[in-house]
Amino acid sequence: MQRILILAAAGALTSIALASPKPVAAPPISDHLQIEWLEQQWTQAATTGDRSMLNDLLDDKFLEVLPNGMHRSKRDLLAAAALPPGGSQVPEDVRVQVLGDLAVVTGINRYTPAQGFKPVEYRFADVFIKRDDGWRVVGARMRRKESGSI
Repeated sequence: MQRILILAAAGALTSIALASPKPVAAPPISDHLQIEWLEQQWTQAATTGDRSMLNDLLDDKFLEVLPNGMHRSKRDLLAAAALPPGGSQVPEDVRVQVLGDLAVVTGINRYTPAQGFKPVEYRFADVFIKRDDGWRVVGARMRRKESGSI
């Protein structure tokens, strides 16, 4: 009788274990994929004027160098307006290099300032640094892409 109770209990436990969903740990996202995703988030936030997202993405020491040589800080970007209707930024040929706690993203930003304007292509290089609370953009540089240039 005791053996039957033990077998019944074991069977019940087995069926409960099989019926219960087992937690599956999600694999960690690679730094490379995180940087690609953050680059997309940054483009979207800059286009729409999402100051909260920009504040989270940009390091307090962020510095951007524009094609005309002017510099913009995090504060400058947070004060910038969203693009007008029809304006867009489309990153192309994006490449990510992760070097420990530093990452460099290069590519082409196809920028249309507003509806009816022709797009202008800029080559960009963005620098990310890994802080205790995650990756942040610390630097950016853009230059106008000349036709035929690589």
